Amino acid sequence: MTDDLYRPERLTLRVKHRDLLGTLRQHGVPDEQLPVTAPLCGDLLLSYAFEQPEHFVMATPPLLAQAGVSTADIRALALANFKGRFTAQLVRTGVHDGVFAVRTGGELEAVLLAFDGFWQHHVSREIGPVTQVCAPRRDVLLIADPGVPGALAALRVEAARVFHASTDAHALSLQCMQWAPAGWQLAQLATEAVA
Repeated sequence: MTDDLYRPERLTLRVKHRDLLGTLRQHGVPDEQLPVTAPLCGDLLLSYAFEQPEHFVMATPPLLAQAGVSTADIRALALANFKGRFTAQLVRTGVHDGVFAVRTGGELEAVLLAFDGFWQHHVSREIGPVTQVCAPRRDVLLIADPGVPGALAALRVEAARVFHASTDAHALSLQCMQWAPAGWQLAQLATEAVA
């Protein structure tokens, strides 16, 4: 019998920094108890968790087995479990005309990095197909329109401000990324042409 707390429909996604696994190992967590993760891009990993009433529990191989979830199905299941749970909006940040933030209302903005359709359809239609993205915190996802002069520099400044202002464990990365149909890749930090 599956424990009600560890059911397939409770499986969700989280985005974590790759240092998570090393930190857990340093604290004595054996490999078989490490959370299941997958590379996302550069410093970032997709991790999986079971949503609980007041918190979440990282999905480890034993907990996935207890829930009857195979690691081959984990990403598709976690993505499907998010359907209808939140909506994403692009809003101007106020820091620069070409810098946008994504708002979900659930402190899960970085999770949208896993939703290819959001980038392929919504963002490319609203901003354009070539954008740079930074996830300095789990609840902050910034997008620059490189067609707007100064936007890339403003993105980097705002990401650094948010990242360094964080006093909790939810900071992620200052890396800039670009979405492509093949997946996320690190963005080239080219200097912007002076208009």
